[in-house]
Amino acid sequence: MKIPGMKTGKISFRWLRAQVYGGALILGYHRISSSPGTLDALCVSPENFAEHLHELQKRTHPIRLSELVQHLKDGFLPEKSVAVTFDDGYADNLYTAKPLLEKYEIPATVFICTGFMGKEFWWDELERLVICSQTDLRTLQLQVGGKQFEWHETSVSLEAEQPALRHEFCRALYQFLLSLDVKDQNFAMGLIRRWSDVPSPRISTPRAMSEDELLRLVDDGLIELGAHTSHHPMLPQLSCERQKEEIESSKKDLETLLSKRIAGFSYPNGRATVDTKRLVRELGFTYACTSLHDVVRPGDKAYELPRFWLPDVDGERFVKRLNRWMSMKVR
Repeated sequence: MKIPGMKTGKISFRWLRAQVYGGALILGYHRISSSPGTLDALCVSPENFAEHLHELQKRTHPIRLSELVQHLKDGFLPEKSVAVTFDDGYADNLYTAKPLLEKYEIPATVFICTGFMGKEFWWDELERLVICSQTDLRTLQLQVGGKQFEWHETSVSLEAEQPALRHEFCRALYQFLLSLDVKDQNFAMGLIRRWSDVPSPRISTPRAMSEDELLRLVDDGLIELGAHTSHHPMLPQLSCERQKEEIESSKKDLETLLSKRIAGFSYPNGRATVDTKRLVRELGFTYACTSLHDVVRPGDKAYELPRFWLPDVDGERFVKRLNRWMSMKVR
């Protein structure tokens, strides 16, 4: 049961604690693109991302996430330390984000879903199939994994062919698929493909990086990789056995590709149970990131590191957000 105001209260408490004790920040990104989709709430434009990096270079001490973790273990965090991270492994991380990271000499960690390498993520395909389809929304019937997809027009009162209704439908369908395990997701996506009657593009955009592109991403040492499961399931909804399969396979895939140990992990959707954290530790990871908004402090647990997810804001508003959690002089 959710208590009204509890979330706001917790964030306010964390902010007050940050003002007193300080600490480091881990920043989270997904896509760097000027073309966000319906489900891209955290897509940042290249122009704004460049401004973020400019401000980080000028006002903070950017370090590798692995270095931050080592400092955390040593019980000391350099003043104004900030680590930049990305989740999923979109191709624009290589073609758009990397050149900007190189320009400002800021390291980053990219957490990879290895089951999608070189392919379209299921949620991006879902959006393409729903938004581009001309099929009547009411004709889609899904009963998968013992669950029935139900959708009722609530916030939008339009005809089925109108774009706004399709966007709402897409978001509802995404939430339904998010609750399923990978096998059931794949089955549901097969039904949706047939229902939509939308042909597959020759080149999917957006998409995940291929193996060759991942090697190019890390070739100069500025960017390091971490694991993010194979297929991006909601881990707390899976059995321990299935969680282990998803976590371990992504680690092995990357270690085989890079011929080096993978130390970092990011929980899909930032969610993890006690069992999930135990599995991550037992599988040999050194640290793992959540999506809890808070400052990293000496004494924090390495397998539940907090992160701040950045919206698509310009440099001025970015600095104001940072200043809320760090003692930074805003010029």
